[in-house]
Amino acid sequence: MSINPAIGVWDDCLKLIKDNIQPYQFTTWFESIKPLTLQNKVLTIEVPSQFCYEYLEEHFVDLISKSLRKIIGPEAKLDYSVVVASSQNINTKAETVNYPN
Repeated sequence: MSINPAIGVWDDCLKLIKDNIQPYQFTTWFESIKPLTLQNKVLTIEVPSQFCYEYLEEHFVDLISKSLRKIIGPEAKLDYSVVVASSQNINTKAETVNYPN
């Protein structure tokens, strides 16, 4: 069983982010984010809503980008997978929309 490298990278980024924002901001905006993939220095994270995506882009994009570049390197990029609909059926995957940054 191989471990998803996106998880380790995102955990390292979260440590840096957590040191630079208020605890309530971290809990509100970052705890629900899921790292999905890391390919060619592009980290894709899943955010729970369009609103969360827009808020992160407006208020935290610089901090996220700096953290990601520190962990991955100067070529690091971030993509978002935004959950746009949740199903009541736990066997059905939520619909998502991807946004490159």
